[in-house]
Amino acid sequence: MRQPTLLASSLFGVIVVALVSIATWHFSLPQPGSSQPAVHLYAGSQPIGVIYPSHRAQNWVPLEQFPRPVVNAVLTAEDRRFWSHPGVDPLAVFRALTVNLRRHEVRQGASTVTQQVARTVFLDTRRTWSRKLAETAIALLLEVRYPKTRILETYLNTVYLGQAGDVPLYGVAAAARHYLDKDVAALDLDEAAWLAGSIRAPNRLLGGSRGEAKRRRDQILVAMEERGLINAAAERKAVGRPLPRQLPEAVRTAPYFVDLVAAELSRRTAVPVSGDLRLQTTLNVALQRAAVSAVRQGIARIEKARPQLAGRVEAAALAIDPATGEIRALVGGRNYAESPFNRATRASRQPGSIFKPFVYLAAFEAERKGSGLTPASLISDEPLSVRAGAANWEPQNLDRQFHGSVTVRQALEQSLNVPAVRVAMDVGTGHVVDVAHAVGINHPLAPVPSLALGTSEVTLLEITSAYATLSNAGVRVVPTTIVANFSTSGAALAPLPASYRAVSAESAFLITHLLRGVMRRGTGAGSVAWGLQETTAGKTGTTDGLRDAWFVGYTPSLVIGVWVGVDDGTPLDLTGSQAALPIWGPIMQAAVRQAPPPDFTPPPGVVIAQVDRATGRRVSFWCGSDDVVQEAFRQGSVPREGCDSPMREALPSVLHWFGRLFRN
Repeated sequence: MRQPTLLASSLFGVIVVALVSIATWHFSLPQPGSSQPAVHLYAGSQPIGVIYPSHRAQNWVPLEQFPRPVVNAVLTAEDRRFWSHPGVDPLAVFRALTVNLRRHEVRQGASTVTQQVARTVFLDTRRTWSRKLAETAIALLLEVRYPKTRILETYLNTVYLGQAGDVPLYGVAAAARHYLDKDVAALDLDEAAWLAGSIRAPNRLLGGSRGEAKRRRDQILVAMEERGLINAAAERKAVGRPLPRQLPEAVRTAPYFVDLVAAELSRRTAVPVSGDLRLQTTLNVALQRAAVSAVRQGIARIEKARPQLAGRVEAAALAIDPATGEIRALVGGRNYAESPFNRATRASRQPGSIFKPFVYLAAFEAERKGSGLTPASLISDEPLSVRAGAANWEPQNLDRQFHGSVTVRQALEQSLNVPAVRVAMDVGTGHVVDVAHAVGINHPLAPVPSLALGTSEVTLLEITSAYATLSNAGVRVVPTTIVANFSTSGAALAPLPASYRAVSAESAFLITHLLRGVMRRGTGAGSVAWGLQETTAGKTGTTDGLRDAWFVGYTPSLVIGVWVGVDDGTPLDLTGSQAALPIWGPIMQAAVRQAPPPDFTPPPGVVIAQVDRATGRRVSFWCGSDDVVQEAFRQGSVPREGCDSPMREALPSVLHWFGRLFRN
């Protein structure tokens, strides 16, 4: 009894929808000429993507400008009786209705081109009886009101054909430009059939399923020959050609970067209402590929060791030129197609120990006012209790041990927590917040003692930019994806905020010199695997509960930051040196091979002296040490010699004796 009930309901629905549609005779097709300008992005001479500022890729082309093979391919694929039916194909409707009634759901649509126009322009895409009935009624009305040519032109310019990143592509012309970098008038027969055959499932057939896409294309070519639309020789030649490339390689390589360019462009320029633009970006394609490879391999290695996290581990990587702020590489996640959410720029996470250098930076800046802290100063690494609301907070080191008196160098190289908290409290957490904001962190930071351990959330872009300020001798430069001095077609970019001195060059270098020790002897010592321990400075970051792993390392010419974690905060159970450093290493190695960096050079006002690593006291001819380190100091703050040598005390008497001897 179900089929008659459904049929009666359907007939009633048709009557209702038809009456409603007649009452709303104002249905109108879009006016021709609604082309959207596109911004074509380049890295050097290589195209890397296209941006549609309107968030809808659509280039309206008059019907007479579509080549006949394109029109024939589309109609062969979608509506072979288009020129003869009244908007609905009775044969197709009967076939689909039979299948749908048998299965008690809408499984086949049998929509004509006119029905698809009705759905695209006026309705949603839900597969329901009411939507299907409305689509049918509107299609009949459109055929009465408009000539077939106008309906076909609308269809060719509005049919959905996949995505350009997160921007939908509408129309054959826009798809031809995106997928093939061609005008629609230049499409070859096989290309026309490939696009036409993909209309039924564009994201699958244009985005990855090459075998299915080729079978579908060839079916259309054979059908066109059978209908006399092409000759046998043309059909054989077209079938014999391989599929066109699916997407330009660089678009697959840098989709997160392309999205970031679009965001920056929207802030900095007004795009003309017509006419495409060409934009030169800051991307280094070779470095981008190295970053993509490192992220994929790093995730695979982690998931192999922790199968319970398979498919869930995410990572982001970012490379910035510290002198210009130009972003050279950007990976925002494991797979853009699965998740276009950019974890490098939009994910706010606790930075953990990677924040500690800015605590000591704040102290070194305060040194200029007489605080006295230097890289060789001793700090107590003993139990500490801090009042936090109604309870006491007792920070612990990662190894759950205390190490007595340690130098600033030892504290930072070994990423000890307790000394960092002590310094933050001594210098003032408000001052730490001010310095962190000045060097590039934009997120609000809570001025509490735990701030020293990275408990306030930041993004990878922010923390990498802050390290870029260290690399750039304390000068803050705003990150950008667009090369400077760009202008084209009358659309000029608004200038970026001016660079400014965030901290002194001396303080920035003191931190850099300490972070070089992290790479040689501390938590970044694993960099030796890529030969980077002598050429870079850097710092690991591990958050409470081992949820987030970080590493930022730099040379004077490039800063690279890496984050690894799980979106929902599930613990990785890995430190920054275990999870993030192995991703950072291959990227920085590729950069160094591509362009060997200059040496780190101390600025005026900084002197280098030898000190005892354990005591921080100066080492001299008279006062030796078994563990000596070259330390950087602000001029005038070098510590005194570290011993009271008997020979040194006797020196004045010896000199006096020799003087008398020579006088005699």
